[in-house]
Amino acid sequence: MVGERRNGNLLVQLGPKLQAYPEELIRQRRTHDGQTEYLIRWSLGSTSGESKSESILMWMSTEDVYANCPTLLGKRKADSQRPLLEEEERPSGQFPADVTFDEGELLDMKDDVKNLVRRAQKQMAKNSDFRISITHTIHVLSAYASIGSLVGVFKETGTGALDLLMELLCNKERQTRRSAGKMLRALASHDAGSRAYVLLSLSQQDGIEQHMDFENRYTLLELFAETTSSEEHGISFEGIHLPQIPGKLLFSLVKRYLCVTSLMDKLNTAGVEPTSERQDVGPSSSTAAYQSEHARVQREFEFTMAMANLISELVRVMGWDRNRQPPHTSSSKHPVRSIFQPRFSASSPVMAATAIAAAVTPPKKKKTTNGFKTRSDFTSRSAYVEFVQDNLKSGMVVRMLEDYEEVSAGDEGEFRYSNDGSPPVQVYWNSLSRTYWVHWHMIEILGNGSGGQAEKETQEKASSLTETLNQTFFSKPPGGLYTLPYLMEGSQDDAGTLSRAEWWEVLFFIKKLEPKQQQEINNILRQSLDEPVLTISPTLFTLGRKDQQNLNLSKLDYFFLNSSSPRQYNYQEDLLPWHESIEPCLSSMTAFVSDREVVQQFIRFLYRLASLNKDYAVVMCRLGTKEALLKALDKHSTSLLMVTELRDLINDCEKYASLYKKMTTSVLAGCIQMVLGQIEEHRRSHQPINIPFFDVFLRNLCQGSSVELKEDKCWEKVEVSSNHHRANKLTDKNPKTYWESNGCTGSHFINIYMHKGVIIRQLTVLVASEDSSYMPARIVVLGGDDPTNINTELNTVNVAPSASHVVLLENMSRFWPIVQIRVKRCQQGGIDTRVHGFEVLGPKPTFWPVFKEQLCCRTYLFHTTKAHTWCQEILEDKNQLLQLFSKLNSALKHEQMFADRFLPDAEAAEALGRTCWEALITPIVQSITISETSTLSPLSWLMNDYLENADSSKRCKSSASIFNSRVRRLTHLLVHVDTSTVDTEELKPPIKSSDSIAGIALCWQGVVQRQVKSFLDSTCSLPDFVERYRGLFLQLKNAMEELFGQHTAFVLALRQGFSAALLQLSILTAMHVSERFAQYIDKMIQESGVDSGNVDTLNQLQQFLEPMLFLSGLELANTFEHFYRYYLGDRLLGQGKMWLESGVVEQIGTCFPNRFPQQMLTNLSESEELQQEFHLYRLQQLDTNLENFEEVRMIDILCKALFTEESDVKVLVLSPRCWVVSAPCYLEEPRKHFPAQLCNYLAEFTEFYANSQRMYGLTHSKPRRLQWTWLGHAELQYGSCTLYVSTLQMYILLQFNKHEDVSVEMLQQATGLSPAMLSHALKPLTAEKGILTHTGSSQDPMKGFLGLNKKTLSQSSDRHGYHFLLPAQTYLNVDEDAALTLERKRNYIYCLIVQIMKNEKEMHIDNLVFKVKYGSAKECLTPVGSPFRTRGSVRFSCSTTDVLSCIMHVINKGYLCRNEESPHIVEFLMEDPSTPRKGQAQYRHRLSKNPYRSTTSLIQVF
Repeated sequence: MVGERRNGNLLVQLGPKLQAYPEELIRQRRTHDGQTEYLIRWSLGSTSGESKSESILMWMSTEDVYANCPTLLGKRKADSQRPLLEEEERPSGQFPADVTFDEGELLDMKDDVKNLVRRAQKQMAKNSDFRISITHTIHVLSAYASIGSLVGVFKETGTGALDLLMELLCNKERQTRRSAGKMLRALASHDAGSRAYVLLSLSQQDGIEQHMDFENRYTLLELFAETTSSEEHGISFEGIHLPQIPGKLLFSLVKRYLCVTSLMDKLNTAGVEPTSERQDVGPSSSTAAYQSEHARVQREFEFTMAMANLISELVRVMGWDRNRQPPHTSSSKHPVRSIFQPRFSASSPVMAATAIAAAVTPPKKKKTTNGFKTRSDFTSRSAYVEFVQDNLKSGMVVRMLEDYEEVSAGDEGEFRYSNDGSPPVQVYWNSLSRTYWVHWHMIEILGNGSGGQAEKETQEKASSLTETLNQTFFSKPPGGLYTLPYLMEGSQDDAGTLSRAEWWEVLFFIKKLEPKQQQEINNILRQSLDEPVLTISPTLFTLGRKDQQNLNLSKLDYFFLNSSSPRQYNYQEDLLPWHESIEPCLSSMTAFVSDREVVQQFIRFLYRLASLNKDYAVVMCRLGTKEALLKALDKHSTSLLMVTELRDLINDCEKYASLYKKMTTSVLAGCIQMVLGQIEEHRRSHQPINIPFFDVFLRNLCQGSSVELKEDKCWEKVEVSSNHHRANKLTDKNPKTYWESNGCTGSHFINIYMHKGVIIRQLTVLVASEDSSYMPARIVVLGGDDPTNINTELNTVNVAPSASHVVLLENMSRFWPIVQIRVKRCQQGGIDTRVHGFEVLGPKPTFWPVFKEQLCCRTYLFHTTKAHTWCQEILEDKNQLLQLFSKLNSALKHEQMFADRFLPDAEAAEALGRTCWEALITPIVQSITISETSTLSPLSWLMNDYLENADSSKRCKSSASIFNSRVRRLTHLLVHVDTSTVDTEELKPPIKSSDSIAGIALCWQGVVQRQVKSFLDSTCSLPDFVERYRGLFLQLKNAMEELFGQHTAFVLALRQGFSAALLQLSILTAMHVSERFAQYIDKMIQESGVDSGNVDTLNQLQQFLEPMLFLSGLELANTFEHFYRYYLGDRLLGQGKMWLESGVVEQIGTCFPNRFPQQMLTNLSESEELQQEFHLYRLQQLDTNLENFEEVRMIDILCKALFTEESDVKVLVLSPRCWVVSAPCYLEEPRKHFPAQLCNYLAEFTEFYANSQRMYGLTHSKPRRLQWTWLGHAELQYGSCTLYVSTLQMYILLQFNKHEDVSVEMLQQATGLSPAMLSHALKPLTAEKGILTHTGSSQDPMKGFLGLNKKTLSQSSDRHGYHFLLPAQTYLNVDEDAALTLERKRNYIYCLIVQIMKNEKEMHIDNLVFKVKYGSAKECLTPVGSPFRTRGSVRFSCSTTDVLSCIMHVINKGYLCRNEESPHIVEFLMEDPSTPRKGQAQYRHRLSKNPYRSTTSLIQVF
């Protein structure tokens, strides 16, 4: 089971230093479908052991609790057995939360509460000694309120406890209010629902809005702040500018928040019913079920309306309604794409819209005629810079994307060249009429500068055609899989049908109308629907789809547009938002601080606001009014009126300001947590969210997700007053460089253009005392909205002569588009100034980073628990793996639909998708691909059964077909997302985990390895082994494409699986398999030369060559190369097809570690060149001879002899290093066997070759010599028939020009060839209907006489054709002796490696290879007949490939290991390896005295 556990419960890693642990089971509920769910508190803590107070509350099903935190189910019983120490620590007067009472005791205590309430009311009616008596009564009531079983009696209306509490909280006596506050906290300490209910009841008393003054309202807000639950403080808004909300608006927002909290608590507890009631079955059960469902929908509707009210109020007080964007129309709807696939990947195309989506709503694409990508197409600047560097060529037209020094955004120019400087790009700008250097990321490629109108039209046509194709066909996802189920299976909503969310949004606005107007709406609905609607209730939604489609919405729209009464749901006082004028007043007062009259008017206005409404004084306190007043007093001393009074009012409100700030953050955090809870609730039920304005709230929380600014990138550009070319020195992060001004005193400035919305937290300039008179002495900071209006003074700073970092601004309260740093005076009266740089720190401009962290954290926790639940089910029953697709697809589909509907930006959607994939898919893949026992992993079992069912699944209705279909759908879903190519700097998930595709590919590799190994063990000795091997490869390849497409990871896994299986073969079996592979290729190539069946044969050959590539990199490749070059030599010398041989060698070239076949083909090409040089050589000789002859007859004879010989004879010079030529094939004296004319030609060639060696050879090198062989081929003419024979067969047939009968014994004596070689050449000549007859001894083929078969020759002569009489190919036999020799070689290398490493302990792997090769060269071995040695005793040789494969073998055996930090370092293990074959590397090599026999041809070394 994948996942770390603590005390039996799952420990979820939410980040590198953050983890979640299930701490407490709070309560349980029963859902409307009868399922039990548990509310679990997950505690967040640091991995380093530091405790954190944050926690996450999450509802979990019974299955999830048992799988992730089973120990919590019994924790309540264990809690009752806590030590008495906790009882002692509990404050006096409070009862334990879990104390239990019998029914009689509870009734008595309820009566006591009622009597105490009545007593307190009587005491309040008396005036004497009121404070002391009422305090004791409240103290006793507080003790009763701390008992959870008595919460209900306090909530009852008839008790009067809440009315009493309201009067006490509004009492003038402070002690009474404090005592009432303790009682409220005790009553609200049980759960969030109780707190919300109590505070909501108090805040919504009749007439409270008219009668509650500032102090009473503050008291309630203070109590709410004190009783706020801890989960609402898990969000920090540090650095985010929050609006200043007046007290009444804040109180209204708190009321709505309390209402939502209370209704949400009712929803969570509504499903808890007595067991006996749920089990009753009778005639009225259906009616009860209907009533229960109706009540559930009614509660959900009330909660939804309250949530919509809260969101609308929050949007208003936060000021989000001022930045409203027009809703997206259907024509501008973005194409549907998977949120789980990275948008930009180098290895795969971007997932586009599906065919259905393209047909219904074709996407609007920006028309581009240049074919180049823009900066918005990339997720990071580095990726865009790399694209521009790769595609930008000299002469191309570019456009500037941003202002930079003298170049403005939008300017166009022609790219000249680039270098390694900074900036690195030189462009000729049309606006400047000269070149100017810029940076890579600042430009955009427009196209080729020389392109004309025709080229543009062609590009437009190509772009139009591409867009048409994208709208018509499916775009191919990564790996070649076409279907994405969670995208394809979503049904298209009918445009005429209102969804539940749309209905409830309509009802929200209807409920805002007056009763009379609601009745008019009711009449409209009654006319439009078949069934009358009597009340505005959620039963409206229960109408059928057919009725909904017939609803005439145009009448409804007309009513809303023409209603005489506007939707008024704001306070009357808020019609004029005076609090919004405070900040502009302060800014203007600071700007005109020198004008006393203007400042006095502002002070009077602010004092009037503060004196009329204390809430405005609180807003002034938070906006920095005190600092503005101090500046005004500094300018005008004591001549200003009402300054002291205003300052005193503001000082009195400081405590209120801190509370308002806390309340604002608490409510906002609570709303975000509530939204996250709703997302999680509907994620659990897979139901859509129907809350009106939910998308509005999320859009504002996600605003800025695509432009998330880091704190050191708060500004867009920088302008300076002079020396613009040195402005980049201010931002190069080098304190030694500087910008130096050029102008008169006081005229030097630096303008910083801020990113929109960034409020400066700190602005610092870097200066240096070494600059002397160039160092600034007085700096003024100004703010402005545009370059022509920078006149608001923000601060003035005097710079000390020893300063280096000067802080100019701190904690600004508003956003300034332009901030100007103006140097008014320099040290020592200097004129020009030097500034070494500046630093701007600012908060993140939006709520997106905060919301992203919370959304991803909760999403990761939810899906991780689900993943572990499903993994637990699969481990218990592997058949559950077949049901995994439907579960995963349902989860992914819900996330996809949620993102498409609510997340406005691609980055926000992709952050959710990436987190979901990492939390859900990655743990499941790790679990199903890893087996903790010796049995197969679940996914391996599934793929094994898939391969076994491959044949039977072709019958569509068979169970095997259904099984394989489920397997394919699951694998398609698991591998269609490749997370390994995502930029690590963007969209970081909560925790970094391994790539899921790599785990599945490794599992597939194991399946392939087991399949191939089983096949090799059972069929290796069968005659049709190679054909079966080809069939196995095609079967596994087809299965791979069916399951995973053509993904690179699985293609490599297929190859590695084959390679691993081949590595497990014994040496003898491996040599046998290698020979069979080489033999099969030889047969296929030879059969391709036949006139019939060329295409089929070549197709079979092509199919077989693909799995042959699996030999590359294996030690088996050396053996295969040996056999292949032996057969290749016979084919090439038999005039084979060079184009086919070259093609085959090129395709499987990696299987030849020594590259002998490639060298053989190169050798033939060099022979052709040598033949051409020989032709030129003979021409030179002819020219020389012609000078000595004057007779025409002799000249004709020489020329005829020259060209006749050259057209008939060609010499192939073969290198003995790569060609397998054995000694019996040598032809020592050609003159004894061939005609004089041919021998003369060979002698001339020998002389030519010797001269060329002396001419081009080195003086100290030994010249090469030629050794003629019997190899080769010839064409003999007999009448009109052409005989195609070998060189030896030519010699035999030429003997019949002199003799009628030729003795076989004479041929053997004359040639000196072995009987086997001579018999092999005679066999096709003396076969049935052959051209020769063999008379004499029938038992011994080396005796008797040969004669011409005149009958066969006459028939052949009549046919006028070619007759191929070349000897058939002889295939080598692999016996145990050859395997023993190879094993001796390997064991010797093993022993040498271990011996070297014992001495060195650790060594670089390259040095180890060199030492092994050097040591093997010093050792002399003498096994006779080995295919790896030459004739006689030679030095033992091994290639680098041999040594590397042996090193890997010794590492696998446990004698060596790689260094973890430096894998190229090999270390010797002192302990004995724990492998069964410990002594293999200790093998002592002994020489064999017996001759080694083998039919393998040996290479002659010259």
